[in-house]
Amino acid sequence: VLGSRGLGDVYKRQASGLAALAALYTYGIGVMVSADRQEKAVQIASEKIELLKAADGHSSSDIEDLMMDNIGTDPEKAKSVEIDDIKFYFWGTGRFLQDNNSTGVNQLYYVKVFVKWSDPRIQTISLETYIRTKD
Repeated sequence: VLGSRGLGDVYKRQASGLAALAALYTYGIGVMVSADRQEKAVQIASEKIELLKAADGHSSSDIEDLMMDNIGTDPEKAKSVEIDDIKFYFWGTGRFLQDNNSTGVNQLYYVKVFVKWSDPRIQTISLETYIRTKD
């Protein structure tokens, strides 16, 4: 019959479809694991930023002390936390900013917190915010 396919063609298409489905499942699991680890990294960075935001309204030197004691500023000496057998390293940067407007009330300390982990290649995220100071 013209246009009909043999069973071999049908089996080939099924095998290709199953291979594609297996790849999708495998990569899908990998993406879910990666997203879970990224979510944990964001949670770590958020907790560190919230810790610094508790110093809202304090002096920039108070904020710097809090950052040095609880977060660190040197990526080579990054502090770490282990969650689900994954080690997450974190550190931060910050600097005092002053808006030279006529009121002089916008005195801010800029903060950026980094988190790094292996998944299996090295991943890094960062969150940033501003904290009001009394300087």
